Amino acid sequence: MARRLVVRGVVQGVGFRPFVYRLAHRHGLAGWVANSSSGVVIEVDGTDAVLSAFERDLTAEAPVLARIESVASEAVEPEAAEHTAEPMSAAGFEIRTSEHDPSESTLICPDVAICPDCLAEFLDPSDRRHRYPFINCTNCGPRFSIIEGTPYDRPATSMRVFRMCERCQAEYDDPLDRRFHAQPNACPDCGPALELVMPGRPGEDLAEMVLGRSYVRMPEQVAALAESDPAAATRWLLRHGAIVGVRGLGGFHIAADAANDATVRALREKKNRPAKPFALMCRTLAVVRELAHVEPDEEEVLTSPWSPVVLLRKREGGRVSPLVAPNNAYLGIMLPYAPLHHLLFEDGLDALVMTSANRSGEPIVETLAAAMERLPGITRTFLTHNREIVNRNDDSVVFVEAGRAMMARRSRGYAPYPIDLGTETAPVFACGTELKNTFTLLKGGRAFVSPHIGDMENQATLDLYEEMVGKFMEWFRFEPSVVAHDLHPDYLATRFARDFAADRAGVQLVGVQHHHAHIASVMIENRVTSPVIGLALDGTGYGTDSRIWGGEFLVADLTGFERVGHIRYIPLPGGDAAIRHPYRVALSHLHAAGVGNLRDTATRMFGDVPADEMDLVVQQIEKGVNSIDTSSAGRLFDAASAILGVCHEISYEAQAAIELESLLGDAGRAGGAGAYPYDIAEEDETLIVDPSRTVLALAESAVRGDPRDRSASQFHETVVAFCREVCGRVAAARGIGTVALSGGVFQNRYLLKRLSEVLASDGLTVLVNREVPTNDGGVSLGQAIVASERARAGML
Repeated sequence: MARRLVVRGVVQGVGFRPFVYRLAHRHGLAGWVANSSSGVVIEVDGTDAVLSAFERDLTAEAPVLARIESVASEAVEPEAAEHTAEPMSAAGFEIRTSEHDPSESTLICPDVAICPDCLAEFLDPSDRRHRYPFINCTNCGPRFSIIEGTPYDRPATSMRVFRMCERCQAEYDDPLDRRFHAQPNACPDCGPALELVMPGRPGEDLAEMVLGRSYVRMPEQVAALAESDPAAATRWLLRHGAIVGVRGLGGFHIAADAANDATVRALREKKNRPAKPFALMCRTLAVVRELAHVEPDEEEVLTSPWSPVVLLRKREGGRVSPLVAPNNAYLGIMLPYAPLHHLLFEDGLDALVMTSANRSGEPIVETLAAAMERLPGITRTFLTHNREIVNRNDDSVVFVEAGRAMMARRSRGYAPYPIDLGTETAPVFACGTELKNTFTLLKGGRAFVSPHIGDMENQATLDLYEEMVGKFMEWFRFEPSVVAHDLHPDYLATRFARDFAADRAGVQLVGVQHHHAHIASVMIENRVTSPVIGLALDGTGYGTDSRIWGGEFLVADLTGFERVGHIRYIPLPGGDAAIRHPYRVALSHLHAAGVGNLRDTATRMFGDVPADEMDLVVQQIEKGVNSIDTSSAGRLFDAASAILGVCHEISYEAQAAIELESLLGDAGRAGGAGAYPYDIAEEDETLIVDPSRTVLALAESAVRGDPRDRSASQFHETVVAFCREVCGRVAAARGIGTVALSGGVFQNRYLLKRLSEVLASDGLTVLVNREVPTNDGGVSLGQAIVASERARAGML
């Protein structure tokens, strides 16, 4: 008796076929296995009992990188025809060449950190791949970044230009070898190689590289290493204060010694990045523990095959420059995930700044030519290689709360893994939003969420967006019937959606409100379809009344919502200028709270602001000109930060709120601080949270000189309190027992933890994002499922 099995999911490029080969051999089964455009196809011949055991072990023992979504099984007649096969076992089981059906799509594995077996070989002086920076096997290495098409075979990757030597080819052809059909398989004799590109000639002054305030000459013997051992020369440069571009898996990083104040300061100047934290890469887990508090769940994520940047609570006195993450309670840390990274730490460096190589606001650069064109003001020295990066992908960023990783940025290691939604879907393309953009394709009950694209504010980011949309549609054989977009008419993503739909006959265009999309993303992740209380707290989202929302209480399902509460509107004087200058938001809140003689109050509280600028801002507030109304929770945090003297002007998104949270010491994080007063009014059956008394109490606290950490704790407890009260009142009135939390404000770890605790203690079920970011990186998933459910319900 024979069975044919079709295994769907992430089952190509992860060692699945050799696993099946070994499993069939162990069970004594004849048959074959092959990659196809729809997944992996297996035909096995044996008794019912043995076949059932084989099917059981197929899922129970699958390779660590595989994600099996389904196994379809049917009885077939044993095959007797001749065929072309790859190496066959004695049991008569063989691995066949890939089958390609242009109408079918398969899934793509993300790039994966070096596995323990490859790392052991990398460190072994007797191994032929000792210190080879491109060592990999079927369990690790590049996947997404090198793929050009599917099925995932070497000719469809950027490794096609490297012809394997005899020894590598023998490994590649051997089903019992760890490198069987490892498409990036290579060695120093036949694979990619490093190159160090520097300005000038060896021995010349290297002022562009070395960033202490003096010039350094590279010794001739070290300069000679640039040819023979580029990694060793790079280590010398880093130890002596250089800034070097390092080409990794998905693009370039800018690397610098994290303990060197002068270098980190110069990097900030050159990147025009005065305060935004830099990511760190640490040599070992022991070094991470010296710099930050690491809980067991955080360690598990740090050392996982996905190897993201993990946000960890900073230890005092760690041996890195305070300029790495100024005024921030957290460090973003990752471990070396590519073999090349391990080479950078061989000469005693413990921690490197490893920040994305890009000009401010632009995507990560992936080619040497682009790096030399776009980064000369940052560095002209690059450790590069000759393996083409086909698909850029930035480092993922996560934090761990309640024992589970939560996304702040979903990219390398996670994308383009699809999210199984557990329900049928219409074919929808959701374009995402302006900041932290991603897009989503819905097909066959799966959500294909793109890697992090970035802020859609320039041509370079739009170009990357259009490139990735085209690739996703080709890889996953996708044509939409519905295109979803944000309601804001001027977002680049919205304009793209309109043009995209206009070019395709019969495609329907659907606008989805920003905060509804946030809540829908939580619902579909948690497979909840009945109405929830949606609490969406963020900085900016275009409302149905054409005002800026951001402190929203909704009753929502997957097709629609009712706005049942929000934070009281205040004007933003100067519009976006108020976001960059939180003191403006503080003055607007104080004016709304009834503070008289606003000009004197402004001078007393924000005396460092130029007088002419302050006069203009006060006039805008008092006369209501050049302003737009907002209900934003993010702006309320900005106001509190400015009033307490924490941050009056920002250089990166959410800086004022992040620095406010960072004031909370261990005592403040334990909770227990009393809340400031606030009011909740009801207007037209909508609950309006009025923080006027909160703002006045904060100002009085600042005037008294109360400890800022205590005031910050009380402010956080106030937000917890009014959110709890509104949710409780809506739950009682509507009979709803589930609350979904989403929006960028919930990246505030204290707020997320405390609010989840108190809502749960009130008997409410709390849902949060896990697979996609709670910030705007998750909005496209919400847009997609809302559009799909409306289409399926005939509501378009």
